[in-house]
Amino acid sequence: MHPLIRRLARTLASATALTLLVTPAVAVAAPGIPTTVARAAMPAIVDDPPLEASTPTIDGTLRVGSTLRALAGDWTSGTSFTYQWYSNGEAISGATGFTFTPTWEHRETRLSVRLDGTREGYTPVSRTSAATSLINPGYISQGLPVIVGSATPGATLTATRPPSVPADATLFSYRWRLDGESIRGANKSTLTMREAWRGHVITVTATVEKSGFFVERVTSAGARVGGAYSKSPNPVISGTKRVGSSLKVTRGTWSPTPSSFSFQWYADGQRIAGATKSVYTLKAAEYGKKITVTARSYRAGYGTVLRRSAATTPVLASATRWVGEGEQDLAVGPDDVRATLYIAQARSAECAWSRRVGTEVVGSGLGSGQRMFKVIDTDDTVRASENCGVWIKYYPGMVTTTATTAADGVYVIDDHIERGVYTTSGPAVAGEPCTYTFYRGFYGQDAVISEGTVTEPTTVTMPSNAVGFETAGCSWTRVG
Repeated sequence: MHPLIRRLARTLASATALTLLVTPAVAVAAPGIPTTVARAAMPAIVDDPPLEASTPTIDGTLRVGSTLRALAGDWTSGTSFTYQWYSNGEAISGATGFTFTPTWEHRETRLSVRLDGTREGYTPVSRTSAATSLINPGYISQGLPVIVGSATPGATLTATRPPSVPADATLFSYRWRLDGESIRGANKSTLTMREAWRGHVITVTATVEKSGFFVERVTSAGARVGGAYSKSPNPVISGTKRVGSSLKVTRGTWSPTPSSFSFQWYADGQRIAGATKSVYTLKAAEYGKKITVTARSYRAGYGTVLRRSAATTPVLASATRWVGEGEQDLAVGPDDVRATLYIAQARSAECAWSRRVGTEVVGSGLGSGQRMFKVIDTDDTVRASENCGVWIKYYPGMVTTTATTAADGVYVIDDHIERGVYTTSGPAVAGEPCTYTFYRGFYGQDAVISEGTVTEPTTVTMPSNAVGFETAGCSWTRVG
């Protein structure tokens, strides 16, 4: 024992009138004895390190109605984000997502966005983007109106217009013109032909508007006023209404016979660019839509007549399809399983598929959620479990591109999901790791570019040569 401590102990034992009070910071000692401060040993406090963080940027066209995105930049891998958008420095109520679409209220204002980043074991960090330039008015996309009916004295023409984008744009007015000059009082959707107009050309202009958008004016093709046909039936569409199948229009029997016809195909009322023949092959973009066609006639001395067909039922997915039968191999060939890229919406149970040359498995896959794989000309057989559901020929544009994924599934990059930097908060089921894989194609293990296992918040960047992404157990959101 230290000599000073021994002396202190002896002194305290003989000084019975002395009261010794000790606190963590103060000690009262006997006269002549040095004061000693007694402190309990305290563990060192170590602050969590701050997240590595970048200043976010805003990506997109600075117009009303155009979707903007908040790009996080470089942050500590696995950071989770919350968002708040601002207009001229004021928080926009409800604008708390990765994307934001400015409305008429934000015209001529400057937008910014704040990202709050968090991850367990790190000090949260907030970063706010620079303010944008002024938000400009938006543009309304409006197809040309169509004049339906017979341009014959005494007959009534009807103006129709395709749906606008945005869909809630309102029709301000119609304006009918004769040889380019406004017809007084002709501002409704219908117009009755007059004998004095014979030989002249009728057009109609539709004016469409929406707050925060430039006014849009579009004018129809002209219809020449002339003699009447005794027969001018509506066209009829025939054929299988499936992606990849062809539809044909039958114009019917006209009297007298026009010297020429022209056609135009439409999907949900929107003109299909270039679809002006009597036969049209349905594309992926028409999946789920109703098809119509117009037939427009010409004969010297007769009025222009435009007839429109009835709408079809919604277009179905491709007829190129097959269903797996468990352990049974299905032959690959023009009359069996065709060589192409397939997509299936698997059930919650795992879907298993394989490609075979002879008895050798040359490609396989396993998982739940959306599945994809490519059957190749050199394959002899394919096999798929019943849990896979129906395998349908894949077309680009079958689904809307998004910036998020489900917890399980295979996705086409730049079609199903946008290319970029994605983050996950970790496995959807606690204690069960998630995996992710990038593919250069959809034909099995040989197509893997890279893969990883996730047990905590993680950020990944999609390789430039990746065309496919698979997740098993984690949902992902684009942040850059």
